[in-house]
Amino acid sequence: MIIKKRITIWILLLLLSSLIATKAVNPGIDITYIGNEGYLLKTSQHKILIDALFSESYGAFDIPKKDTLNAIMEGLSPFDNVNLYFLTHYHKDHCNPALIFKYLKKNRDIRLVTNKPALVFIDGDQFGFISCKKQFIELTPELNGSLSTTLDGVDIISHSIKHLPFIKNGIDLEEYMFNSAFTIITDGIKIFHSGDADFNNFKSYFENDKTYIPNVDVAFLYYDILNSSENLQYVLNKLNPKKIILMHVPLKKHEEWKLKTDQLKTLYSEIYFLQSKN
Repeated sequence: MIIKKRITIWILLLLLSSLIATKAVNPGIDITYIGNEGYLLKTSQHKILIDALFSESYGAFDIPKKDTLNAIMEGLSPFDNVNLYFLTHYHKDHCNPALIFKYLKKNRDIRLVTNKPALVFIDGDQFGFISCKKQFIELTPELNGSLSTTLDGVDIISHSIKHLPFIKNGIDLEEYMFNSAFTIITDGIKIFHSGDADFNNFKSYFENDKTYIPNVDVAFLYYDILNSSENLQYVLNKLNPKKIILMHVPLKKHEEWKLKTDQLKTLYSEIYFLQSKN
């Protein structure tokens, strides 16, 4: 069911909130960058938000503009008629529980696709969140495993790829953080979003999953997955992506990774590092 299509991407500056979007010429996908790992994905028949509703980032990463968040919450173009909302994990640079709860209450037709730890976290923060249970699509595979479902013509695979580590005093402070990567297949377009997975955990997953079918149209990857030419080659072998979009680059590393992206382009030309316009 995966149809290989060449996607021609060009940069489109939206009037709304100085967003940066990439625009795919027919047939294809429009990608609106919201902040950090947050995007709006628009195919011919579907609109999908992922990691889009958050308002702080530990002071380290891009956050959505206030008028962008307002446009999402109010369903203003291009954020009207959204079908699905994906959440990779509940860190506050990906997830604002109050905004997500309000968004689901206001849009009863939108389904939230995430894992059980994220649902439990939001429910603990927002009393009554469980009232939106009919909108939940909970996919919580075992570590290095996957679960799949189909919703309204969208094929979804949830991959449990361990969150990148944060070691302090010999302890991984992210040991219990559940990170969901997603493969989304809709309208002939195949998308992969890694969430917060570093290269070692990305590799560990794909060494365990021998069934994954490559040929991804757009791969959204945590930036440090591509910290070497060898890592890039591994990604190309496993995903065979037509386009790669780097994400979650710390603000203090933006200039470094602009240069790094140019270097990577000499090895694989279809790599992009999107940023909000100041």
